[in-house]
Amino acid sequence: MLKTFVTSALRSVCRQPPAASTLIPLVLRTQRASMVTLSRPSLLPAPSLASPAPLQLLQLPGGLAATGSPPTTRNVTKFSLIKGKRKTSKAVLKRFKRLDWGAWIRTHSGRQKKLFKKSGALRRRLKQHVFTNATQSWLLDKMVTSFWRRPKHYIDDPYRPYHSRNEYYATQSKTFKV
Repeated sequence: MLKTFVTSALRSVCRQPPAASTLIPLVLRTQRASMVTLSRPSLLPAPSLASPAPLQLLQLPGGLAATGSPPTTRNVTKFSLIKGKRKTSKAVLKRFKRLDWGAWIRTHSGRQKKLFKKSGALRRRLKQHVFTNATQSWLLDKMVTSFWRRPKHYIDDPYRPYHSRNEYYATQSKTFKV
């Protein structure tokens, strides 16, 4: 019961909009600059610099603020409401496999679609896996927790030969002198 109470309290706090009285000075400061920088000035009310109407600026169509829309990001946005820890994106675990040396592999997209149209060589290539590039690997590492970044050891793992990369100096396995 306590867990439910805490969860509902956190949700109600997160959903409360900020008070308009704290936003009015910010809108007044940025009003002149935003009228110049917005790409679609038709969304703004009629500019009257003598008597600004800050409440009209807060109610622009489409939910736009006076400074424009925020930039889009592709970061982890899921956090648990109880402890506040990051959560793993389940779609990453379903579509990708992380090798022990840090690379992520995936299958070709559309590998099972319209096989009757594809040549034999293309069907053979579609059965193979593809490495992600460095930017994609960095993004996928951010989307999972440290548990999934650690090496996993499975019985009869079909990816066992690919977990080591000794031809590259940064991922060579260290030999210990006895």
